[in-house]
Amino acid sequence: MEYFFQEMPDLGNKGERLVYPKPRHVDQFDYDLFLKEVAQSSGFNQSQIKGVLDAVTKQMRFAFDYGYSVKIEGLGTFSPALGLKNPNKREEVKEEGIRYDTYNVYFKTVNFLPAKKWLKDLRRSIELVKRGKTKTVSPKAETLEDRLALAKEYLEENAFMRAADYERLTGMGSTSAWRDLQAFRSNPESGITTRGRGASLIYVLSTE
Repeated sequence: MEYFFQEMPDLGNKGERLVYPKPRHVDQFDYDLFLKEVAQSSGFNQSQIKGVLDAVTKQMRFAFDYGYSVKIEGLGTFSPALGLKNPNKREEVKEEGIRYDTYNVYFKTVNFLPAKKWLKDLRRSIELVKRGKTKTVSPKAETLEDRLALAKEYLEENAFMRAADYERLTGMGSTSAWRDLQAFRSNPESGITTRGRGASLIYVLSTE
């Protein structure tokens, strides 16, 4: 796995350099190719593997619907997580002094906790190779246009960008980052579009 170091801006003006390693994403592994590789290494045919994976995802949906988490031995645990659609636009509903808005609650994502042994094996077996120089995130991305340019520069070097990547890239909180990404997504002239939905939503450069 190739990686590089990225330096975050000193947003607090503390004179501290925050540098962290980041994997260089080549692309998203093609699903059909993934099935083919698994079939070759397991002895099962692609249709069987796809059928099992489809059945697993459907059963997870059933489990999550009743509030269960799902543990797959050797892989990890999948747990449901909720969120608020518009965290800054909550209706004033009070119950014993607590504010909430049930209308805005939605199924946000699925959290994944890898199995300890699998994670240990990955750490031991994956070879890491440093490529390129340390990249510095510009602290001058104060306007939406500046941040758009920063996001497009990131996507020119990476196949896709997740919301969490954008948050790290800009140093913004999740709510502010979400507003930016929605603005990029809704503007055809931004040059950025999306693929997938829900927890699988990613941002990519537009080909049009």
